[in-house]
Amino acid sequence: MYIKISNLTKSFKMFKRSAGLKGAFKSFFNRQYTNFQALKDISIEINKGEIVGILGENGAGKTTLIKLMVGLLHPTKGEVIIDGYNPWKRKHDYLKNVAIVMGQKNQLWWDIPASESFLLNKHIYQIEDSKYNETLNELVDLLDVRDKLDVQVRRLSLGERMKMEIIASLLHRPSLVLLDEPTLGLDVISQSKIREFVRYYNNKYNATFIITSHYTKDIQEMCQRVLVLNNGSQIYDGLFNDLIKAINPERRLVFEFSEGTDLKYIDSLDGKFEFQIHDSILTAQLPELQLRELLSKLLENFSPQSMSFEDLPVEETMRSFFQSPQDYL
Repeated sequence: MYIKISNLTKSFKMFKRSAGLKGAFKSFFNRQYTNFQALKDISIEINKGEIVGILGENGAGKTTLIKLMVGLLHPTKGEVIIDGYNPWKRKHDYLKNVAIVMGQKNQLWWDIPASESFLLNKHIYQIEDSKYNETLNELVDLLDVRDKLDVQVRRLSLGERMKMEIIASLLHRPSLVLLDEPTLGLDVISQSKIREFVRYYNNKYNATFIITSHYTKDIQEMCQRVLVLNNGSQIYDGLFNDLIKAINPERRLVFEFSEGTDLKYIDSLDGKFEFQIHDSILTAQLPELQLRELLSKLLENFSPQSMSFEDLPVEETMRSFFQSPQDYL
């Protein structure tokens, strides 16, 4: 097993301040603290080469888990073992095979071109010249930023900076890549480019990716498997598509009748199926089996102008889920 996380818990000691001036004065001499559990008893196993998404609302514990996996935080309880290493011991061999990209943090120097920061990383990771040049050329071409290499980082767009951050993190060809909100604030084209790149890199180098994102589409397009956190607790670990079906097993049918069609037969279906008709277009949102039964009856009696099955918007489905996850799992 490449990654094994067992009963992982992380608590933070937080200063508890009383309200008002009197309370502030009192707290200065008699400080009180409370423990906040950011993660509670998380257990997960990940094989090498998997792309696993982590979903959750703000404060769910996603970034805390990422920091524990890369060794930036020490667990309160439990353990993380990655390729035989404890991340927080920060062994040299482990650090040489891991990379982290955080959408809200920068590793590039703003006042110099990205190419110079790349050279710094080359020396930090002791990358041979031939390997460095080969990897840099590949990454630059894949992310389409060759003409931006010598541009001062502060003059790059947000999407261009994120691409440069990814290049800087992958120059040493890590086997584990942790991406924390990699498409945050990016335009649609830049988001698509990064998703495409992750799939390519994973396929070519069999690298393991752990990805957190507020954009459900990131997880949908890059990850088969998803871990869902809620208030620090693990509430789901499995296939993303299975989660969507569990939350909302319904699909939408849009059936457009030919012009001049007599719709009297539709009255016989009323009460058996839920649907709406507007301007000769029937729309129904039902579980798969019911939807197919309705479609069968429609095709027996009508020749459609057009028809289509539509999955419900994933963002809408996940929004409903996070409002009351206990109703679905």
